[in-house]
Amino acid sequence: MPDPGRAAHQTYRVTIPKRRPEFAPLPWNCDSVTMLNVYFEVRKDVLLDRLPPEYNRSTPAYCRLVITDHRDSPIGPFRDAYLALGCRLTMTPAAFVAVSITDNQQALAAGLVERGFPSSLGKIEFEAGITSAHALIGDEQGPLLELTMPTLQTIEPSRLAYDHVDAIATREDGATELLVTKPDMKIDRAAICKNAKIEYPVERDSTWQVLNCRNLVSAQVVRGSRTFAAGTKPS
Repeated sequence: MPDPGRAAHQTYRVTIPKRRPEFAPLPWNCDSVTMLNVYFEVRKDVLLDRLPPEYNRSTPAYCRLVITDHRDSPIGPFRDAYLALGCRLTMTPAAFVAVSITDNQQALAAGLVERGFPSSLGKIEFEAGITSAHALIGDEQGPLLELTMPTLQTIEPSRLAYDHVDAIATREDGATELLVTKPDMKIDRAAICKNAKIEYPVERDSTWQVLNCRNLVSAQVVRGSRTFAAGTKPS
């Protein structure tokens, strides 16, 4: 039987700032992008409490963690990260963004207004080499989540494909609506890690930690280009 989410849209309502930094119109075509992509299992009840009712959860309950380093974009270098809930929208695999963060004010404004991602401004430390990768996500209060990939193994890029990523957007009048963002990575090179780990350096009352990793399923490093685009209403 389908198991629908039970989070009201108002859960993701945000205050749209009256003044926000100017940003180049979306889409942004970003070359020289490196993305860390991780799937891990979480508690079913915690996921359902944050999933809107348009979606049904997948089995087992899982999250997708994405941390991306953009070396080149219309706004210059920036990093962003999101934690999404694995789910299905009308039987199509999807991921719904529960929380996200960026280190760039213009990316924050574009993500909040045009993509609907519930973003905040923070700090993302990021390293990705040939043999290993590491990232640390934090906000103004300190670290939130640390990802370590000690050993990388090269794979064919064709082995990887990603589902669309969705969010609840808040409009200028305070109304909320569901937005769908198409898969945005063109993968040129890829690697997997079989001994990756997610850690929480400091205990925090945050969505990043409430959606706690119970079992890490898959971890990948991909390099290529990304289209940072606006969300659209579901068809």
